[in-house]
Amino acid sequence: MINDNAAQTMEAMVDSALSLLLEAGQPFDYGEVRELAEPKPPEAPALVLSGKPDLKVYDGLLTVSLATAGVCG
Repeated sequence: MINDNAAQTMEAMVDSALSLLLEAGQPFDYGEVRELAEPKPPEAPALVLSGKPDLKVYDGLLTVSLATAGVCG
C-alpha cells in the first residue's frame, strides 16, 4: 500500500511537470521533466552552538548503563 501511494505521488508530479512543459509549447527532454518532478531534499538549518557542550551528563548516562549491564562496579 505504501509503494502504491509513492507511485501515485510520483505519477502526479510527473503529470504536473509534463502538463506545464506541454503548455509552454517548447521542446523538452527527460532531464527537464525529472528536474520539475523530482522532490527536492530539505535543507538542513545551520547549527550554531553557543558555548561549550557539557559532556559530563552523557558520561553519567554511560556509567549508569554499564552498571546496569553489570560491566562496572
